[in-house]
Amino acid sequence: MNRKLNSNQDELVTATTTTKLGKIVKIKLDYKKESQLIHSIKITGDFFLHPEETIDQLEQGLCGVKLEKNDLKNKIQLLLKDSEFFGFDIDSLVDIILGTKGDENKI
Repeated sequence: MNRKLNSNQDELVTATTTTKLGKIVKIKLDYKKESQLIHSIKITGDFFLHPEETIDQLEQGLCGVKLEKNDLKNKIQLLLKDSEFFGFDIDSLVDIILGTKGDENKI
């Protein structure tokens, strides 16, 4: 996993990670350090998600969600309920997002 952390004066933290879960999943995460709320998220990789616009809906829908396992899992399940995806599962995606925070194994 590659991790890079930068923070600016308003405590917005940017973190990125790339993980192989059968397919490659790359997360770019901006979140508020104190509140742990997602400010923005970009999910890319060689996974498949149908319909294609679901990825945009997922990224937009995760903004404002707290970086906690149950909150993320419930929101992702809701956002992906009518979608088909291959290359990751919801639990793994949640773990990658939480791991991207850099709380574990910071470089």
